[in-house]
Amino acid sequence: MINKFKFIFLSLIGFIFFLVPFTIGGESRIMISHIIYLVTDNILDAFITFTAISAGIVLVGTVVFLFYESSSQFLNRIFKASPINVVLRLLGSFLYLMVIYNWFEGNAWADMILDPDTGGLMAGGTGLLTTLYITFFVGILALPLLTHFGIVEFIGILMGPMVEKIFRVPGYSMIDAIASFVGDGTIGIVVTDKQYQRGYYNQREAYIISTSFSIVGIAFAAAVAEELGFSGIFPIFYGSIVVVTLILAFITARMPLKKFESTYYEDKQPKSMETPEDETVIEHAYDQAVEQAEQTSVKGAFVEALKNVVNIYVGFLPIIMAVGTVSLIVAEYTPFFDIISAPLVPVYDFLGYSSEVAAEMAPASVAGFADMYLPALFISGAESEAARFFIGVLAFTQLVFMSETGMILVKTKIGLNFWDVIKVFLFRTVLSIPILIVLVNILASMGVISH
Repeated sequence: MINKFKFIFLSLIGFIFFLVPFTIGGESRIMISHIIYLVTDNILDAFITFTAISAGIVLVGTVVFLFYESSSQFLNRIFKASPINVVLRLLGSFLYLMVIYNWFEGNAWADMILDPDTGGLMAGGTGLLTTLYITFFVGILALPLLTHFGIVEFIGILMGPMVEKIFRVPGYSMIDAIASFVGDGTIGIVVTDKQYQRGYYNQREAYIISTSFSIVGIAFAAAVAEELGFSGIFPIFYGSIVVVTLILAFITARMPLKKFESTYYEDKQPKSMETPEDETVIEHAYDQAVEQAEQTSVKGAFVEALKNVVNIYVGFLPIIMAVGTVSLIVAEYTPFFDIISAPLVPVYDFLGYSSEVAAEMAPASVAGFADMYLPALFISGAESEAARFFIGVLAFTQLVFMSETGMILVKTKIGLNFWDVIKVFLFRTVLSIPILIVLVNILASMGVISH
């Protein structure tokens, strides 16, 4: 009875926490988004101090563990890293503290970093890192409710046949996809990575799921829609993201992915989804869910989650700060994105956009590789609604941006390196553009948006 209670009650709490919007203070958001606003609206200064202490610990700890080995394997695993990761951790931690405390303000080089559109966009009260610090702390601690007590097995077995036929991945992946769409793409990637390590997916399946379904969630999409002037047609804006994403997932699932094989992490036995002859699908899904709940202790799941939070604070967030800040400086202070996007200008010109709008759309089309919010900033001033809609949706369907999801993909156990992430970005950009051309023209012909 206790295991049935664990499955139903804990899984239900997890499902509600991550996936069900609540209206609090007149705003409808999922619970994790409400917590983000609760922290930023009420205890922001204290939380920024906490993150600064965390960055300081990473900075000092990374240096110390270059010369020291602890008797604790956990600490060694957390603080010891490859040379490139050591450099990125030190750089990211230093840049974070530099932006928080305005170190070296007034120097030309420092002002490039402290600029509100570069380092200031990454750190500080309204910075991306502040949101990520909160999201990961709360999200990772609550994640076992969604993944460890049976709901993954239950939904996976029920949806398995349909999902396998369309996307060639197990039905378990729908939890990852929903967590991304409704919650946050980073959470979706972390869920997929953990499920891959637990034997729910083979490497090929984990690649397809993490690079096809881990889209930035509704909360961020709403912010972009507001920036671009589409909050009034947000369901159409977000619906377009979903449509293009599912089409790309269908295509990705049918590609020859030679590097990502149908092998399981550390030769784990794959989780079976076959239904025994003497059970219905629902009965089998329920039995497997209860069995999973029986195998997982609440304390054990919480301790594992707490270790994952520490790992992400030390190994993920400083790297995101380093790569994100450098990418934003390149975007803000150099013509790099204008140069690499130059071939797209005649393409958009050919499609009927004015030369001026085409010149704005081209760099916005590739700027998303640095940061998800850059395309919206690049195109927000364009007079053409169609251009703003096109770029706004494209920024989401590209999926990869190095200030966040790109670096997290590289850090997973799935096996992607930096070049793989670049290829994902280019592939999704090239395929998204023709789909969006058709979609935008349909919406324009219906009068939903104007050229």
